[in-house]
Amino acid sequence: MPVVLGIIGLCQVDLGSNRMSNLEARIQKIEDRLALQDLISSYCIHIDEGQDVDAIVDCFVDDAVLDLSGLGLPVVTGRQNIREFFISVLAGTECNAHYSTNFRINRLEGDEAECQSYVHAVGVARGGSDILVYAKHQFQCVRTEKGWKIKHFSEPYLVPPIHDIPDFE
Repeated sequence: MPVVLGIIGLCQVDLGSNRMSNLEARIQKIEDRLALQDLISSYCIHIDEGQDVDAIVDCFVDDAVLDLSGLGLPVVTGRQNIREFFISVLAGTECNAHYSTNFRINRLEGDEAECQSYVHAVGVARGGSDILVYAKHQFQCVRTEKGWKIKHFSEPYLVPPIHDIPDFE
């Protein structure tokens, strides 16, 4: 690729490579944003589909933390424990629907990102009780060889619950 040189006073300025590295950085930022949004959407969709616990767990790194203490549920550490938790969640619910909005990246530095979204989650527990949650999904993510994954997830309420979430343990 030809390099365009400009002359400013007695200094040469390389306009070509600087512009390209800036463009590459901007494209990388867009790709990262889309990949992070896909990760968050996939997490919610896999829960809602309720058929593939491994697809849910694949959203997380091996030593991930799933902190649901903001909803009165447990803090779960490690993929195997997260897997067991979601097995009990899916066994304890008839259906789920997560509506994730207001996605925002709060920090994106290299291979680490912090992002959030608001979620309106509805469902029906096996016993027939309604599940209704208005919360904020907070994600700490890391880039891995397999793409972006969740390192730490927390979910505090945005609006206090009308009734408690069923205990899935």
